[in-house]
Amino acid sequence: MNKSEYLYVGCGNHRMKGFTHADISVYKAYKKQTIEQPEIICDITKKIPLKNKTVKFIFSRDTLEHLTWKELINHFIECNRILKENGIIRMSFPSFDKMIERYKNKDEDLEQAIKNSEVSTLKAPIENHTDLFISRILYHDHYYLHNFDTMNRALSKCGFTDIQIKSVGDTSVPEIKDEILKSEITEQKLGLQIEAKKSNKNIDIKKFDEKLPGNFIKYFLVKYFNIDIKPFYKRKPMFPNRYWFLEKIILIKKKLNR
Repeated sequence: MNKSEYLYVGCGNHRMKGFTHADISVYKAYKKQTIEQPEIICDITKKIPLKNKTVKFIFSRDTLEHLTWKELINHFIECNRILKENGIIRMSFPSFDKMIERYKNKDEDLEQAIKNSEVSTLKAPIENHTDLFISRILYHDHYYLHNFDTMNRALSKCGFTDIQIKSVGDTSVPEIKDEILKSEITEQKLGLQIEAKKSNKNIDIKKFDEKLPGNFIKYFLVKYFNIDIKPFYKRKPMFPNRYWFLEKIILIKKKLNR
């Protein structure tokens, strides 16, 4: 197996034998000191530093739900670029449909589900199946939830075809079947696995440009230090936004007119 032909994106602190690993940060690897750093550190929604048509298979697990829809499209376009002709992309992610089904059936062992599931950091108790469902949906860095419909449309726009739902470990690339099975075995209850093939058709959508803050201070902090200033009370304007000054002027005027 040629390791450079198999790419695992959004790997976090998980490793797969025979794969090159890519992640946006070294943080998760450092949390588990026995895990080696990913071979590639990059933002998979902007640029994966590999040459065109050099990868045979791209895999992700519990990653794509952490991207916005625009970031997902950018990622798929980048995957299309680096995949060889007829290359395969495979993703395993929490299924929005299965979350709904679990909530409607209310047949889970609640204690075990909370222990095994990705639940949010909402400052609220998880006392029943309603709380568990809300926590799964609003998990703190879930930016877009998916089912086959959302993925099918996104993949089609980005030049992929033969888009199929797969069972855990069932892949069209037999030489990596065992590694895929080991990686997805915990995803059976809430996960959905999809594979698609790179086609020869033209991509009918362009990458979305990243918009950095217009304010100079915010722009500088975001671009060079990865610091984004946000308001403590999200419903109020913040300094140095002009609405902060406008609000203060209005409040001062109201006090003076009393």
